[in-house]
Amino acid sequence: MRHIVMAAIAAVYLFGAGSLVLADETMTNELGAMKDQLKSDAKAEKDKMKADVKAHKEDMKSKMKAEREEAKAKRAAMKEKMKAKHEEVKGQGDAVKTQAQDMKAAGQQMGSDAKAAGQEMKDALGSLGK
Repeated sequence: MRHIVMAAIAAVYLFGAGSLVLADETMTNELGAMKDQLKSDAKAEKDKMKADVKAHKEDMKSKMKAEREEAKAKRAAMKEKMKAKHEEVKGQGDAVKTQAQDMKAAGQQMGSDAKAAGQEMKDALGSLGK
């Protein structure tokens, strides 16, 4: 009987040890799976953050490009406006120059006319005196 009890205890012990080994393997597998899941989650989060940073960078790049294009367009518009103003002022200057030349010619004509009139008066007075 003693042998039967010892055999039963040994059987229970072996069965328990086998169960512990199976439980340990299951636990190890579960821990490995959890570890792999954590790694993949961390990698996914890291990739998501990289994508977010890249998207933000591209967004900022496009905004800066738009601002540069807007500034470039403003400069071009201002340049055209200044060019038009320059042409307008140049045209006014040419008109004033032409007007001054006309006035000079008129003044010279008046001077010539006055000189001729003075000469005629001199001649007329000279012929009266003879």
